[in-house]
Amino acid sequence: SFTKPQPITADKTSQRFETAAVDPWTGRVFAAWLDKRNVAKARAAGKPYAGAALAYAWEDGEAGFGPTAIALDNTCECCRLGVAFAGPAKPAVVFRNIFPGSVRDHGVVTFRDSTTPGPVRRVSADEWKIEACPHHGPSIAIAPDGSYHVAWYTDGSTRKGLFYARADTADMPFAQPRALSAANRQPARPFVLSNGNTLHLVWKEFDGTKSLVRWQASSDSGRRWREPSTVADTADASDHPLLVAHAGQAYLSWLTKADGYRLIALGDRP
Repeated sequence: SFTKPQPITADKTSQRFETAAVDPWTGRVFAAWLDKRNVAKARAAGKPYAGAALAYAWEDGEAGFGPTAIALDNTCECCRLGVAFAGPAKPAVVFRNIFPGSVRDHGVVTFRDSTTPGPVRRVSADEWKIEACPHHGPSIAIAPDGSYHVAWYTDGSTRKGLFYARADTADMPFAQPRALSAANRQPARPFVLSNGNTLHLVWKEFDGTKSLVRWQASSDSGRRWREPSTVADTADASDHPLLVAHAGQAYLSWLTKADGYRLIALGDRP
């Protein structure tokens, strides 16, 4: 049975775009979200504060979640987050950051331990300068060999569209981004998943009539990918495509207005 719902934080200023993930090594639940408590404090002191803070907390057994902490100030305030784990109690969070000049590009913070966030590592210099939030968040996976895999959308001056990039380790720079689709097909909402030795990557695009979910897989840690294929489509409204895995099998989880909820098994061998 479910326990009685409890607030993760007592602060009620503004919390949004929360995500939770289970640490596969320890079984503890890690929660991260965008938090505007420091915005209110700054304004009360007459100081500027761009965006929101990246906040987090850990599950503490039956007591619920432990203390809330701020990992980073001045992140973009309205894009969903992505979480993966680099090791026991070492979550890696990908988010849209605010770089100097109000550039809204993506960064990754990998925790050194459960309470020590590492530095921001920029995924790509897309140079999307905008005084607003794009409402379009990234996705991250970490493969068994420790390589990082991030997919995201940008409308920057350097590149526009949907992109994927990998890094060999937590400390290595990300390689040159690879476009996932032509910009005129309105590619959006990527999701990347590491399932054993296979990486899966899905996204939405539009062919002029239908919304398609496109899928790619890689069996060599993202160095080579099979050609994209369409695994589902709909002619009406739909949610973002998600990936889940169970007992070694990866699935597309997708909700559409016309066809309802669909759970589609994906082949694990590219």
